Amino acid sequence: MPKDNTFQIEITKFYQGASPAMHLNSLTEIGNAGHYSVATNIDVLTPGILTQGPALANLTAGTQAGAVTELINFIMDKAVSDSVTYGIGATKLFKITPSAVTSDATWPHAITNCTDGESCVDMGGVLYYFFNKSSGGDIGTFDLTSTFDDDWGSSTHKALQKAPHPSYAKEDIICFGNGQYLGTLVGATLNVEKLDFGSGNEVSDVIFSSNQWLVVVNNGITGTNRTIGQIYTYDGGALSSILADEAGVGVQRIGFIYELNGIIYIAYQDLSSTGGYKIGYLAGRQIKPLAYFTGSLPNFAQKTLYKHTILFLSSGSIYSAGAVIDELPFQLSQIADGGYATCGAIAAPFGTPMVASTDGATNYRLAKFSGYDTNCSWKSIVFPVSGKHKGYIDNVTVFTSALGTNARCDLTLECNQGVTVSNSKSITGTGITRHFFTAFGLNSIEDVRVALSWATGSATNSADIRKIIINGHYTET
Repeated sequence: MPKDNTFQIEITKFYQGASPAMHLNSLTEIGNAGHYSVATNIDVLTPGILTQGPALANLTAGTQAGAVTELINFIMDKAVSDSVTYGIGATKLFKITPSAVTSDATWPHAITNCTDGESCVDMGGVLYYFFNKSSGGDIGTFDLTSTFDDDWGSSTHKALQKAPHPSYAKEDIICFGNGQYLGTLVGATLNVEKLDFGSGNEVSDVIFSSNQWLVVVNNGITGTNRTIGQIYTYDGGALSSILADEAGVGVQRIGFIYELNGIIYIAYQDLSSTGGYKIGYLAGRQIKPLAYFTGSLPNFAQKTLYKHTILFLSSGSIYSAGAVIDELPFQLSQIADGGYATCGAIAAPFGTPMVASTDGATNYRLAKFSGYDTNCSWKSIVFPVSGKHKGYIDNVTVFTSALGTNARCDLTLECNQGVTVSNSKSITGTGITRHFFTAFGLNSIEDVRVALSWATGSATNSADIRKIIINGHYTET
C-alpha cells in the first residue's frame, strides 16, 4: 500500500457551471471540481455560492383565470413607457406591467385575423406588431393611447409571408424577418421584401450592432433536414440592396443572435450530434463555440439579459450563459424552470425575468422570478478514487452561509458509476455554517460524486453551499 494512503477532494468555484462534456455523458469526469455533471434549477451566479434557483410567481391576471388565455409568444425586452411593455400571443396583443397583465375593456386586444403573433417593436411613438394569419401575415400598429390598425402593413405596402417575424428597431428604422425576405420600415417607407435571400431560406433573427444590421438566415429548415446557417451584415441605413459581408456556421441551424458588451453571441444546433446545441460567439467570419446544452433550440423570442448573462429557454427550462463579472470564466447552467412544459417568450423589461408557458391544454401563465425553488438538485463531476486500491470515504465537511430558519439541503454520495448511493445527510440548522458528516454506509468504492437536493428546503431561506471537502483513504480490497 502507498505510504500516504489518504486522499482529499475539495469542491469549490461553483460559478463554473456545467461540465464541458455534460451534454454527452451524465457521469462525466471532465472538468474542474466546481463543474456539475447534472443539475436542475441551480443558481451559480453569486461568486463562491451554490444555491437554489429562483421560483416563479404568476403576475396578477397572468393566468387563464385572468387575462392570459393563450401562450404569449413574444414580450418586448424593454419598457415602452413608465412601467409598461407589450407582448403578443396566438391571437392577442398584451399590455404588461412589472406586476400584472392588464385586463380591462381594451386589453388584451384581439387582433383581427391573427392566428400566430410573432413579435412587436416600438418606433416613433408607435407600436408595430407582426403576426401570421390563416394565409400570409400582416403588421398592425398601436398609437400607444387608444387606436389600433390591425392591417396597416398589407394596406400600406403588401401582406407578409406566413413565417417567423423577428423585428428590431434602431432610431427611425425597423428591420424584420419575412420568410425568405428581410423587410424594412425606414421612416414612413415600408418595404416588406427589401432583401430576397431566395426560396428555401428563412430569416430567423435580426439585430443592430456596431452601425450595421446582422441578419440570421437558415436554409433548409423544414423538419429534421440539415440546415445551413448564415449571418449577413447589412447597411446600417437599411437603404442598400446589397449585403456587406457574411459569416456561416456550416451545416447547422441558428436559433438566435444576441449582443452583450460588444460581443455577438449565437445559439445554434448541429443536427448530426446528440445534444448538439451550442452557445458561441462571432469572431470575424467564424463562430466559436463556448458551451453546450441539451433540450431544444431557442428562438428569437427566447433570450434576455440577467445579471450580465444571457438567459434563454430550452425544452421548458431556463439556462444562463456568460459570466456575472469579467474576471470569471464563461459558464452555462440550468438556472430555473420555465413553468409549464411548453414555453413561449422570456424577457426582463423591468429587470426581473418573466416567462410565458402552457401545459398545451387549458392552462396558461405569465410568471416572474420570485423567491427560491425547492425542485433543485446538483451533482458534481465524477472523481476516480481507485487504481490498484479502492477508496473509502471517511468524512465530508460542508461549508455554508449562515442558514436561516428551515433552510435545508440533503447530501448523498453516488459511487461506482452512480450504482451505489450512500446514506443521506441533512445540511441544516439555523445560524450554522459548518456541517461535518461521517458514517455514509459505503464500502470500498471506485469513484464518487456529490449529489445535493433542496427538495426538503425552504422557498424563502436558501441553503447556500460555499465549499465541500471529502476526506478518504485507500484500502486493500
